[in-house]
Amino acid sequence: MKKSNQNIQVVENYFNAFQQGKIDQVLDSFHDDCLIVSVKDENRPKKQLHGTYKTKSEAQQFIANIVDLFDTKKFEVERIVAQNNIVFANGSFVHEVKATGKMFVSDWVQLSVIADGKIKEYRFYEDSAAFVKASAV
Repeated sequence: MKKSNQNIQVVENYFNAFQQGKIDQVLDSFHDDCLIVSVKDENRPKKQLHGTYKTKSEAQQFIANIVDLFDTKKFEVERIVAQNNIVFANGSFVHEVKATGKMFVSDWVQLSVIADGKIKEYRFYEDSAAFVKASAV
């Protein structure tokens, strides 16, 4: 149980750093050899948010894409639970899409696999249809 609690702390630290705008700490949460899947597991153009990112250098692009796309109005973590090195979190958010000024409102679920005290695998799911709608000009 102690290891599960340590793994929950890794994810909590990630969320706290993001909410405090500490981007270097956010990036440091990721393992050097990480895999990030944002909504769909497929290749993506560099500036596209949804898709697959591999390695810590691409994790930096993932974070930049979020910061470039959204002005976060609300981000709530409802629960974080772990079993061994698997951590699930869920909540809700309200982002203003910078390009359109429209609100993107969604519930979300995140699965993280922790290795060496870092996020090795990160899968984030949100209402992608709401994102498309809020991004439409």
